[in-house]
Amino acid sequence: MKMQFLILLAMTAALTACRKNRFEPLATAQVTVITKYPDTYGQPFASGASVTITNITDNSIKTATTNASGVAIFSEVLPGTYSITASKNLAGSEAVTLTGINAFVTLNAIVNSAIVVGNQNPTFQLQLQGSKVGNLLIKEVYYSASQTPSGGSYFSDQFVEIYNNSTDTIYMDSLCIADIHGNAGLINPTSLPTPFNTDANNSYANSIWRIPGTGRQHPLAPGKSIIIAQDGVNHQDAALNPNSPVNLSAADWETYNERTDNRDADAPAVPNLERVYFTGGFDWLMPVFGPSLVLFRANFDLLEKTPIPGASASTAPRIKIPNNIVIDGVDFVKDGNSGTYKRLPVALDGGFGFADGTYNKQSLRRKTSTNINGRRVLQDNNNTTADFEKLPLPTPRSFN
Repeated sequence: MKMQFLILLAMTAALTACRKNRFEPLATAQVTVITKYPDTYGQPFASGASVTITNITDNSIKTATTNASGVAIFSEVLPGTYSITASKNLAGSEAVTLTGINAFVTLNAIVNSAIVVGNQNPTFQLQLQGSKVGNLLIKEVYYSASQTPSGGSYFSDQFVEIYNNSTDTIYMDSLCIADIHGNAGLINPTSLPTPFNTDANNSYANSIWRIPGTGRQHPLAPGKSIIIAQDGVNHQDAALNPNSPVNLSAADWETYNERTDNRDADAPAVPNLERVYFTGGFDWLMPVFGPSLVLFRANFDLLEKTPIPGASASTAPRIKIPNNIVIDGVDFVKDGNSGTYKRLPVALDGGFGFADGTYNKQSLRRKTSTNINGRRVLQDNNNTTADFEKLPLPTPRSFN
């Protein structure tokens, strides 16, 4: 009887303990979420971001908005495993302040399998990411060329500089640069504007060069640039042109036009661009009166070859480049009275730039819009007249 009483007493105690544990509230936690902008943005912490924590077991959700310090606090969060997401939309005006570029931006971040334990107050940091803001731009074009000490014309020192004006690393593999068909102005009494100037949706390339690579071999960080030289050598060498304003022996790429007569010398220290299509002479000479250039990416085999209206049947066709694949374009003409000789559609470039003459060492460089945490943001209004300034000397890899 005594044994039965002891067993009953033990069962009663156990049942009482179970009931006590069943109704004892679980210990909760305070969860802090800190949201940050990408490192290339002008501010570190993202205010006004929407943050959601979702319990992956029962799908219960809590939401909050970050304060001025980018912080959202969630109280009485039950123990468990959570998915934490943050998002922020930037209108154009707000994006200008943060990135220097007027564009609508959507940013997101997520942390999966975030563990929350009762009576502990964890902090999670989320760095927002989104599509890049900005793009590649033609930063500088030195085309006017120089004179030798004896007064001769020297054009082998021409170059184009391409700048990453975005907030993210861009891979340069397969990027194409092309010069567009047409006269830069009234070079001689028979010089006419391009016969393609009635096509508002396409440009027509004389020659196309491409950066080789498999897709991720040639990264370009935000605020950095590459130099494409006509010839990647020190043009100031006594054997070339001591009067040249540039040493291009450290250029990133050169345009080597391989020929059987070897008239275009290959600079072995500078990698060669791929010659995709060429209608020039022995070298890729940009018109010293003013070139028109575009950057784009495309499968060349899908681009249309178009005969030049009025040209002989033996003249090589030009390559039609639709506006919607052009990344950037610039138009330089002979002088301020040569606007009718523009070669790019207005949709790509609403203006034009010009040097004061030929073989005078002048260069055209894009203006700076702002600086974001030391990252220079260049001006891009799709208008060469407004976006570029004339320099007495070129400034490869520099703004001085």
